[in-house]
Amino acid sequence: MFSYDVPDYTKGFYQDTVSPVKSARPWALVHEDSVQHAVLCLHGYNGYPGEMALPGLRLFEAGMDVYAPRYPGHGTSATDFLASRADDWIGTAQAACTDLLARYDDVSLVGHSMGGALAVIIGARLDISRLVLLAPALVIPDLKRWQVRLISLFTRKIQRNWKSDPSFVMFHEGEPDDDAYLGEQYWKWRYADKLLDLDSIRRLAVESLPRLSGDVLAISGGQDETVPPQACELATGRGQGNNSHLHVPGCTHLIPYDRDPSARDHAMSALVHWLA
Repeated sequence: MFSYDVPDYTKGFYQDTVSPVKSARPWALVHEDSVQHAVLCLHGYNGYPGEMALPGLRLFEAGMDVYAPRYPGHGTSATDFLASRADDWIGTAQAACTDLLARYDDVSLVGHSMGGALAVIIGARLDISRLVLLAPALVIPDLKRWQVRLISLFTRKIQRNWKSDPSFVMFHEGEPDDDAYLGEQYWKWRYADKLLDLDSIRRLAVESLPRLSGDVLAISGGQDETVPPQACELATGRGQGNNSHLHVPGCTHLIPYDRDPSARDHAMSALVHWLA
């Protein structure tokens, strides 16, 4: 069902030296008969397009074409990640959205975590009418810029305690060892320079909110230890559209593939209803 024959939206931005793992390939879900509504799904910081598979499948079943691009440096290697920059990630996402606007009558955005911040930036720039933000990275209490800058003076990365958690269910097509490889390259490290890029995107998104005219559904999770509900309140409070905040107590930060099926389905149903 997933198609991997999608445009290369990274042209003009950092070019990776390593091919993405199978899970990280950009994908599309496109109906055989022409439809006029497309949705662009934007993954998070050091994530990959496969993480957005479930929202994509639900939206496709509801009659929309769905696209999920991959930002430079994501899903390939730590070397590529460190060489890519915030402008590469923003530019790739905006290039994808611009392409869809040229081919469809209606284009919506779904963004998870940093992808939610990217959706705000692009939605404000391109006047997107409807957006869904899943735990948008507009408020990150543990990301203090001055601390990261200080750390960056002494080291490029700090090891963190990461291990694969099979209770989180993935819905994409991948290889069994993709998770372990990506964990070694990305998730077991905190890269100081990249955290500064993430914070730059967060700041730009917050600055963009007063120019965001589209209608926003922002979804927060009661078990989210990364992004608090205040991020969704910020998005719906400062955005200029007819906005709504849904708080799902059973969701963690990983809403698109969360471990609680009922909480995950609640969020996915609300997402589809908002965009249908």
